[in-house]
Amino acid sequence: MRTMLRRGSALAVALVTTAALFVSDPFAPEAGAESARRWGRPSSGRREYRAGAQRRASRSGRARRMRPAPAVPAGDVWARLRRCESGGRYDRNSGNGFYGAYQFLPSTWRGLGLPGMPHTAAPEVQDAAARKLQARSGWGQWPVCSRRIGARARH
Repeated sequence: MRTMLRRGSALAVALVTTAALFVSDPFAPEAGAESARRWGRPSSGRREYRAGAQRRASRSGRARRMRPAPAVPAGDVWARLRRCESGGRYDRNSGNGFYGAYQFLPSTWRGLGLPGMPHTAAPEVQDAAARKLQARSGWGQWPVCSRRIGARARH
């Protein structure tokens, strides 16, 4: 009888311990940090607080208001884009697989129906290719520089 009682109590302790391990996460942050994060209070710094507020706002279901892209003079935008992408150099070979004034990939260049490599093409051809690509695919082909020059709104 005593043996059964000992085995039963040992089994009960093992079950309770196992259940506690399954319910709690040993790698979870401490309770204070979790509640601070949940309620948007700064726990370690201002940046974390702002990031939490932005996450909450984006999950709230409210539609974000999109700002229209600022008007940029048509002739100026291409010179500014060239300057941002390649320093204005039509013969630019950056060594990372992008070529020419607008930093084309060779596959994009061929997709536009153009022969050879972008950095060896005449400036007029590169300008025409960039305009054609922008008309076909938008400013997303140059994500960083199009935002920097104001051709595309920041999201």
